[in-house]
Amino acid sequence: MPHRKLDVAALRRDLPATVAGRAAFAREQWRLDPARPPLFYAVDDLADLERTTPPGEAPASVLIEEALAALAVALVDDGARRLLVAGGETSGAVVTALEVRGLAIGAPLAPGVTWARAETGTGGGRKIDLALKSGNFGGTDIFTEAWSALV
Repeated sequence: MPHRKLDVAALRRDLPATVAGRAAFAREQWRLDPARPPLFYAVDDLADLERTTPPGEAPASVLIEEALAALAVALVDDGARRLLVAGGETSGAVVTALEVRGLAIGAPLAPGVTWARAETGTGGGRKIDLALKSGNFGGTDIFTEAWSALV
């Protein structure tokens, strides 16, 4: 699966440019293989968050939520119609940024996680498939299984 880690230091320097770069990566991956979704992540372990929060600065988690929310909007604007989002705060940031007007609950993926059909307020009210996963539950392959369920 094509993937890129968000660089928190780069987000601190220029969040919009970093998000634009990740969106460009996604567009290139879709061109090369439309069936393989790109994966974006921010931390390998909790030390990543601790290392990247200088005193007096916004916590790394806030930057990551802002970046992933902005990236979700960019991807939907570019044609993405399916998003898997991990993390409760990140899920909230993505739903807010997309101006989701409502969710029609769909098939379960794991206890507490389902696919949902969402209508966005951004980009003229697009309909997208959305899975929001918070907490530490679900199998290690929950995201690949979820994606396979829709494809």
